[in-house]
Amino acid sequence: MKDQTQPTEDEPRSAWDALGSPEHVVGRRVAALRVARGWSQRELATRMTDQGHSWRQTTVAKTEAADRPIRVNEMQGLARVFGVQMVDLLTVPIDDIDVANAAALLADMRTLAAAARQRVDECERTYASATAELEAAREEAARITRELQDRREEYDAAVKAAESKKAGEADGEH
Repeated sequence: MKDQTQPTEDEPRSAWDALGSPEHVVGRRVAALRVARGWSQRELATRMTDQGHSWRQTTVAKTEAADRPIRVNEMQGLARVFGVQMVDLLTVPIDDIDVANAAALLADMRTLAAAARQRVDECERTYASATAELEAAREEAARITRELQDRREEYDAAVKAAESKKAGEADGEH
């Protein structure tokens, strides 16, 4: 069973991991700009073909999914089609950064939770061991107390016997 506090291999370990590769950034920006204009993937492909690029609907889909590398001249064509600067295709929107930071924070919190859980487990083992030791010490103290009581009774009886013997000898001298 997987430890729920550890990040999975697919989960980001930092904000930059959550943002993904440059192709992911460009792909998300292309999709966002296309959707904002109400264009279909086919319509964007047609506009890119008009710019001199041999794009099809599947090219747009793969670009948006970061399933293909993007060429600089294609970014230039996309910038022209969308009416933006090339840098705008590489700029991560604030919302994406917030999500990335939240994902990184979540990964950090999972790591801290796992460490805290390990510490709790360690303390519980130590507590159980100390409790067992305490119980053993109590049993030993009770055994020694009983033995001490028995020895005390034997001592008292021996002292009494010695005093009686001494008293009897003292009575015999008079």
